[in-house]
Order: sequence, then structure tokens, then C-alpha cells
Amino acid sequence: MTAPIPYAPPKYWDDAFNCPFCHAYSNQKWGGTYFNRNGLSLVPDYSMCQCTHCGRFSVWVNEKMIFPLAVVASPPNPDIPDDIKQDYEEARAISSQSPRGAAALLRLCIQKLCKHLGESGENINSDIATLVKKGLPLKIQQSLDLIRVVGNNAVHPGQIDLNDNQEITQKLFGIVNIIADVMISQPKHIDELYGTVVPDSQKKAINKRDGK
Repeated sequence: MTAPIPYAPPKYWDDAFNCPFCHAYSNQKWGGTYFNRNGLSLVPDYSMCQCTHCGRFSVWVNEKMIFPLAVVASPPNPDIPDDIKQDYEEARAISSQSPRGAAALLRLCIQKLCKHLGESGENINSDIATLVKKGLPLKIQQSLDLIRVVGNNAVHPGQIDLNDNQEITQKLFGIVNIIADVMISQPKHIDELYGTVVPDSQKKAINKRDGK
């Protein structure tokens, strides 16, 4: 079983992140933007960032990347169902320009994912609590509570919270993938390993031992 590759979205003045052009995790070189009118003058609030891997430049204004208009979130877990994956990809496409819209779609992804995992899909709070009993890390429930997805101050899945920002949205991308990894991918890999490594004779003995 291979661990998922960490994804670091572009962040203002960070020394390294996944490049919006070549997508490699690489060091970044930052500098101001200047224009020449009878001498060099610094353009206020404009910055340039060069990827040391591919050499291309991103442009930032007021600490936000305006070029390229790139996806700035990790790709979906491949084991996420297609209908949820579609919502996830739409959230990725708009995350840099509309983090609140992306957050609303990601809340919907969590709602659908809970339903796919056998929960009601109507109350994220109770659904996640049940999934914790089934093996989902408690930290996931606590993280969702802190970013107002579950708990008394939660907004309904799909409803935009005016306080959503890029940082919260990035956490939601990660949480969706972690839920899918723990509850879908890891059990699948274990089943595949069990099915290919353990001989049939031993499976029968194990099943008999476990009363199956």
C-alpha cells in the first residue's frame, strides 16, 4: 500500500509548493515587479514567483495568484465515486477564484461520501460520528467541527458560509480525500492483499476460526 503523495498548493511567498505550471513540488524564487519609466520603479502589491523546476513565472497581486488561473488543490482520491468526483473537480476548478463556492461543493462531497459509506447523508454531524465508530480518525471529526462543517454552528451542506476562505477550502479538499482513503482505499487494498497473498486453505481456516 503506497501513501498518498502530499500536495502543497501555491501560497504567497512560500519557499516551495506544487508549481501551477509543471505541478512538480519545487523551490520557488520570489521578487517584486518593476517597470521602467525614466528608471526602475517597484509596482506596489505586485510580485513574481519563478519555479526552479520549469522556470516559468506566476504573477501575484495583493498576495493572490492571478496568473496562471490554475487549479490549486490536490486531485481527488481515485476511489471516490464518479458523481462525487465530479463535484470535487468542479470545486478544484473554481477554488482559486471562489473559495466559498468551492467550500460549498466540498461540503456536498462530504455529504454524498457519507451516504455512499452507508450513512443517511442528511446530517453530517451524526454521519461522521458513526464513521468514527467504524474507524475514521477522531481528528477528522474535530477538524470538521473547527471549520464549521459539523456541530451547532454548522451551515447546511451546499450553503455558502461568508467566512469561508482559501485556507478552509484547502483543508476541506484534504479531509474529503482522507475520508475516502481511510474508509474506501485502505480496506480495498487490504482485501486485495488478503485475496492474493493468503492461500485458500488458510482462508477457510481463518473463516472457520472467525465463525464465518
